[in-house]
Amino acid sequence: MGQADYYAEGDYNAVCSRCGSKFKMSMLRKHWQGMMRCPTCWEPRQPQDFVRATPDVQTPPWVQPWPAPTYNALCTPQGTSAVPGEAEPGCAVPGYLSPAYIDSFFTP
Repeated sequence: MGQADYYAEGDYNAVCSRCGSKFKMSMLRKHWQGMMRCPTCWEPRQPQDFVRATPDVQTPPWVQPWPAPTYNALCTPQGTSAVPGEAEPGCAVPGYLSPAYIDSFFTP
């Protein structure tokens, strides 16, 4: 006969989930993991389990997209000349021949 082998009205025998000893159910306490434990095996839950950190918001308060690329038209000497295949739209001057072409055409 063990220490829990006696009659108690409305109480029954139970086993501690940790040590395996037999106790009356009224002596056991529910552990934070949901199991029933005897008074010597019962332990409170670690307070660090309930610590909550402050949220670390890493997004900036506002953002905007990069501006669209802007291209500045650059007229080259060959592009301003009226040479077919070399003229650039918006830069070509009708009847104009760049000095770069004149020197290359008229070299002896």
